[in-house]
Amino acid sequence: MAKIVDELKVSYTDILSLGESNQRIEVFDGEVIMTAMPTVEHQRIATEIAAMVRLYSRRRNLGLVLGAPVDVVLSEFTVLQPDVSFLAHERMHINDGKKFNATPDLVVEVLSESTEERDRTFKFREYAKGGAKEYWLVSPEKKEVEVYHNSEKGFQLVKTFGRDETMNTPLFPDAEFILKEIFP
Repeated sequence: MAKIVDELKVSYTDILSLGESNQRIEVFDGEVIMTAMPTVEHQRIATEIAAMVRLYSRRRNLGLVLGAPVDVVLSEFTVLQPDVSFLAHERMHINDGKKFNATPDLVVEVLSESTEERDRTFKFREYAKGGAKEYWLVSPEKKEVEVYHNSEKGFQLVKTFGRDETMNTPLFPDAEFILKEIFP
C-alpha cells in the first residue's frame, strides 16, 4: 500500500521536467500547490523587505538576499518558495546556482488570504525543522511583522513589530528596519 502512495507523490524531479514556468509551484510532501500570482501590494511589500535586508546585508558583507521564486529543496517531495530569503556567506554551499539545497537563514512570507494557513502551519514547521534561524510572517492587512527565532523547541515568537516601530531581530541585532517604509 505504501508503494502505491509513494507513486502518487509528485517529486522535485517531476516538477523540473515541466521546464521553466511563470507559475509559482511548491511541493508539500508530494502534493503540488499552485497558488495564484501575488497581488501588486504583496509584491511591493516583498520587494521593500528584500531591499531593506539586502542593504543591511551588503553594508556588512553578510550574505545573499533573494526574492521569489527561489526553490528551497528540503527533500525530493518538499520544495518551497519563500517570498524573501537571506543566506549567510558561511552557508553559501547550499546554493548550487539553481536552488537552495536546504533552508536559508532567514525566510520571509508575506501573508495572503490564500496562503496564510500554509504559511502558519506547514511552512512554519518545515522551515523550523530545516534549520532556518528566523522566520518572518508579514501581514499587509495588520501592517505588522511577526519575528520568530529558531530554538531547540522550534520557532519561538520574538516580537510582533507594528507599522510605527523600528525593527531589529536576533539575526540582525543592530538593524534599524523602519517599518513605515514597508507599510506607508
